[in-house]
Amino acid sequence: MIDLKDAAAFLRLCETSNLTRTATLCNVSPSTLSRTLNKLERELNAKLCIRDKKGIFITEAGRKFEAFAKKTLNAYSELESELDSGVGAVSGVIKIYCSVTASYLFIPRLLNELHLTAPNLEIKLETGDPADALHKLDDTKYDFVISALPNEVPPEIQYVDLVTFPLILIAPKKPRFSVTTDLSDPDLSLTPFVMPEKGQLRYEVEKYFTSQEITPHIYSEVSGHEAIVSLTALGFGVSVVPRLVYEISPFKNDVVVIKDLPWSNFRVALCNLKSRSKDKKIKVVHELAKRLAPSFSPDLTRRRSDTGIM
Repeated sequence: MIDLKDAAAFLRLCETSNLTRTATLCNVSPSTLSRTLNKLERELNAKLCIRDKKGIFITEAGRKFEAFAKKTLNAYSELESELDSGVGAVSGVIKIYCSVTASYLFIPRLLNELHLTAPNLEIKLETGDPADALHKLDDTKYDFVISALPNEVPPEIQYVDLVTFPLILIAPKKPRFSVTTDLSDPDLSLTPFVMPEKGQLRYEVEKYFTSQEITPHIYSEVSGHEAIVSLTALGFGVSVVPRLVYEISPFKNDVVVIKDLPWSNFRVALCNLKSRSKDKKIKVVHELAKRLAPSFSPDLTRRRSDTGIM
């Protein structure tokens, strides 16, 4: 008889293709997960996956079991909902606001896990300027935002840290402006600078300029971290952006990284209002994010390693 927890673990493996990350998501050790997979293969008398140094390859039999497991777990969740018991009974709509970059990096994992944990919960996503994220919680139509955390988090905000990463100074490979200094170490008081219009990134950039006693030559003020990379790539100035935004930008090959900014730990978190923390829908997503949070940094490190960005 197949254990539903074992089936759910296999679905997570299909999603991550990585034994260690799947074990983290399931709150078990890799050796325990490996024994679970062996048990499933014995019960089904079939090879579900091939494990080697390159990762996990799901076999044809594994894909058939994946479809069966999804159908079975969905049916169980529907039954659970009808009986009005457990997390699976939670239903409704959760609205999340985040940047385009955050939607690439965090939302897929959240949605996949949420589908397994609370399949009757619908997620609506809105993307926009990350500088506006925390303020969106003032609007009751938003349940969560993914935002950079300020140095002093407002007391009404409940949050789960997702990742921390540095800010980097970047320059265009083909500048449109007159180059009067070495772009490998530009004089930021003379070189055109693309400045964030507002938000935590603006705060961090201004803090850096103040610490270096620099009065920047601002070319333009731009909303949205992705747009800052784009404008820099087009050659209009140098800029400071979160490293992860640069790494997944379609324009990253048109800019060069000059250096990491010192003391710039950019903390990104899933945030909601404490006043709504007892709402069942809010609680389910918050607890899920707490469980997933340790897996985000290793996953992003793996992505950088796979693409040679390290």
